[in-house]
Parts: sequence; C-alpha cells; structure tokens
Amino acid sequence: MMPKSDYKFPVGYYEFHKHPNINYQLNRLVTNGGLFEEVKELGPKIKDFDDWKRELIALADNALSEDRILNAAVYYRAAEFFVSPNDPDKHILYEKFVDLIYQVYEDLTRRKVKIPYENSYLPGYHFKNDEAKGTVVIFGGYDSLIEEFYKSYSYINEMGYEVIVFEGPGQGAALKKNKLAMTHEWEKPVKAVLDHFKLNDVILIGISLGGYLSLRATAFEPRISKVIAFGMIYDFFQVLLYAGGPKIREMAEKLLDSNQVDLFNKIMQKRMKSDLLVNWGVNQGMYVFGVKSPFEYIKKARLFSTANISDKITCDVLLLAGTKDHFIPLEMFYKQIEALKNVRSLTARLFTEQENAASHCQMDNFKLALDVILNWIEQIDNRDKKL
Repeated sequence: MMPKSDYKFPVGYYEFHKHPNINYQLNRLVTNGGLFEEVKELGPKIKDFDDWKRELIALADNALSEDRILNAAVYYRAAEFFVSPNDPDKHILYEKFVDLIYQVYEDLTRRKVKIPYENSYLPGYHFKNDEAKGTVVIFGGYDSLIEEFYKSYSYINEMGYEVIVFEGPGQGAALKKNKLAMTHEWEKPVKAVLDHFKLNDVILIGISLGGYLSLRATAFEPRISKVIAFGMIYDFFQVLLYAGGPKIREMAEKLLDSNQVDLFNKIMQKRMKSDLLVNWGVNQGMYVFGVKSPFEYIKKARLFSTANISDKITCDVLLLAGTKDHFIPLEMFYKQIEALKNVRSLTARLFTEQENAASHCQMDNFKLALDVILNWIEQIDNRDKKL
C-alpha cells in the first residue's frame, strides 16, 4: 500500500471532448491514472466507439512498452468501457486491466476475498486495521470496477478504518465471471457481506448508482449505523429518461404501463441506431440487468427508486451531489432530502464549480469528497461520545 504522502488525486475538470458523457469518461481516466497530455491529445480523435477502442488500446500498448504499468492498466480499462458486451475483446481488455493493476498495487492479491452469495460468491478486498475506528463497506454502481477505486479505499484505510470493498450482482467480476445480474434488492448482497464478516455498526458507502443501492440496503439492514450516498440516485428510471424531456418520459411510462413490448422495443431500437450513447447505455443496461430487450431493461430500471423506502431509513445519512452532474438532475438531490423523514441525522453536501468538485461523483476533486466523508464520520462519532 502506498504511504499517505503519495495519495495524489488530480483536481480540475477539462474540456477534452464536446460530448458530455465522453468528456466525463476522459476526465475520469485522468483521475484514475491516465496522463493529462495523452488524454488531451486523445479527445479530438474520438468520433465514435471504434475510435475510442482503437486509440485507447494504442495508448495502452505504448504505455506498456515503456513500462508505465498504471497508465497501461487504466487505458485498457477505459478501452473496455464502451466495448459492446458481445465483443470478445471486452473480456480480454478487462483481464489485461486486472492483471496490470495487480502489478501496480501488489497488496490487492493477498487482500482478495470471496463472499458466499446464493450459489456463487461476491468478489472483494479486505483492508484490515488493528486499531480501526470503525468498519467501512464500499461498492460502486452501474459501470465501475472496484479496482479503479484503490487509492480511495486504501486512503480511508490509512485514515484509521477497516475497509471491505466488494462487487455485487451486476458489477465487475460478479457480473463478468460469476454471471450475477443486477438486483434492486441490494440488502441481499449487503447482508451476505455483513454475515460473512460478522459485522455490526457498519458505515456503508455506495458510489454513483451505488448511492441508490446504499440507501436501499440501509432501509432493510439495521446493522448499518451510517450511510453515505456518494452521487445519490433517487429514481434511476427518471435519470435514464431525463435527457429526453417530459414528453419522452410520459410516453415511456404509458408504453410500460400498458405492456406494449413490441412498440417500445421498436422505438428504442430506432433511437439506438441514431445515438451512439443511447446504443451503449441500453446494451450496457441489458448486460448488467441480465435481460434481452430494451423493454425488460427499462422495466427493471423502474424498480431502482428510493421513493417508497426512504422513510424506513433511521440511521445517520450523508448525501453527496454536484451542481454540474451531467447524469443526475439536481432536482433528485432535493427530492431525496425531502424523502428522508425518519433518519437520525441528515447531512446533504452539494459540491460546486468553485470547489472544482461539481461533476458526477466529484470526479474533478475526488479527495475533497473523501475528506468530507471522513470528517462527517468523525463528527457523528464525536457527537455519539458526548451522548
């Protein structure tokens, strides 16, 4: 594990590409370990996903030839990101990323754990701390790999916490290797983790879609004493349709409610042919959710809402959001605040452009978000000591 002095997180959000989502992924690449100048030169070369894959593999191969292992690892991972689940290169690129990241962070191999789940297991890593101030359990969301967050959870570990990170159904190796599809009932994988490690009084952190997942699990799991929704999603269905505007959302809801499968699929397939990002998003969603059609995917996405479970949450809650999140509309931040009526305490932190932290999951200033989380945990613990 790297010493504290080496925990360097880039600060800033840059215009690498005109498309918001591709630009976000390029900024994410810099945060994860890509070289700024190489990513800057890459942006103008990207016109479609074939360009994305080709150029990033070339960058990765070149970095590897120069023994820049971390750069190569994150470039292979980025190349894999937009590759279709039906493309055999997706698995190859994923394996290259994992093999190389184990070379960069050699302690990961000995920290690996397999957590029994249903008839399979959930992959994870266990960072122990002999003088732990508490236990933090962390997971990602819709499209992340837990190895990408190494600096984050090792930083939390060195700040005095036992840390367990895992991939649940629909995530990382749990999906790619164990074929476990995403579930909205996230209390099930969290229960498996808490049971396996015999945990109580747990601090739960969910990132991106994991913000929804963390709140969902907390609503049904009394062993969670603090929960952090890092990039919270109040309603995933509404997020997916937000860019289309109110009329599109209304039409989609009517087609789903009336079960017009063929018409819905036909409309979505037409849209997928005309929009690269929609095409990727729907195919990724079908892959993650383990379904065969856009209709099934969007229907399942409707289940990912905290509207009907937020009142069941009674512990301390921290919500994090950014004012310029290109993915999650800011109105969801306020809806989630309003819905949490029975919590022990609620802290809602909105990051701004002035802080260089306004993007989705504070990718432009990740360390600031981590420090806010750690300071909040300390404040709650200090409060409890005085009671």
